[in-house]
Amino acid sequence: MQSALRAEFLERIVQNSPAFFEQLIVDLLIAMGYGGSYKNAVTQLGRSGDGGVDGVINEDRLGLDHVYVQARRSVGRPDAQAFVGSLVGHAATKGVFVTPPPSAIMPRIMINT
Repeated sequence: MQSALRAEFLERIVQNSPAFFEQLIVDLLIAMGYGGSYKNAVTQLGRSGDGGVDGVINEDRLGLDHVYVQARRSVGRPDAQAFVGSLVGHAATKGVFVTPPPSAIMPRIMINT
């Protein structure tokens, strides 16, 4: 049952837009305690031309330390390398790159090819 629920959950995530996935990941990280419970703890970037960063989470109340977030539904080596380049461009010291498990996106990739 747990496996079926997990598969359905991942399928629903993959069926939504990239913006939905990006927002879901940033919201999840805040719910897990990253950035505190303050609504202004997260700057949502995640738009076209966002420089490869979907969100910036403040690690402390003063916003002195940041964690940069990239959420991708599909990923390859160039995507990860681009994110590292974005971190360098932002002079970031911390970043989180999140993707769904390959099993969640592989059926879609096979169907679309």
